[in-house]
Amino acid sequence: MNYKRIFSAATLNRGYIILIITAAICYILTININNGKIITLYSSSGQAQQTNPAETPGRPVPVVEPAPVKQGNVNPSVNAVTEAAVKMGVLSCVSRINQVAGFLTANNKSGVFIFKPQNPPDQHLFSTSFELIRNDDSTLYASASFFPNKDAVYDTVEYVNKSCEEVEKTVFANLKRVSVMKKNIIVLDGGTIKVFLMPAGSGTIVIKKEVVQ
Repeated sequence: MNYKRIFSAATLNRGYIILIITAAICYILTININNGKIITLYSSSGQAQQTNPAETPGRPVPVVEPAPVKQGNVNPSVNAVTEAAVKMGVLSCVSRINQVAGFLTANNKSGVFIFKPQNPPDQHLFSTSFELIRNDDSTLYASASFFPNKDAVYDTVEYVNKSCEEVEKTVFANLKRVSVMKKNIIVLDGGTIKVFLMPAGSGTIVIKKEVVQ
């Protein structure tokens, strides 16, 4: 497991951004990424279908009738989530999105659900949820949210079939225990990254969190 801090993002080439914006023809709502092949799902009507409001109080979930379209990156260094953000009008924090999304999906098969931002999209939270599949076929959940001021926060969540004490002494032997939050959740200090170990049956839910500023 790589717990190295992500470094500050390089500014994206302005020409690439212009090309991506030009290519945008309708709202993108969710992307599936599989071995570098990108399938983009568009709403054929341009409108998001809504689920039962009782299931998602106060906020419709963006669900669409899929119309698969193959899409290639203008530049391989531009993450597909970055392309989606630009197409939705999220521009102010696009370099941070590319940095964090690229970090999370590197060397993983991945799928992402994008929460449609409120209007105007460039002035509101841009939030994503990922399913990441490692080479050993293990699965973890990750979420990343981005703010117009370019700050971001991401979490990864996975299950390890060992007790919290075992995980702490083996996987995270080099991290310092900060405390127990209240009763069961152990907090470990990895510098800018914090690791939370939560018991789940005979195993442990491992949560890694970093605030990127």
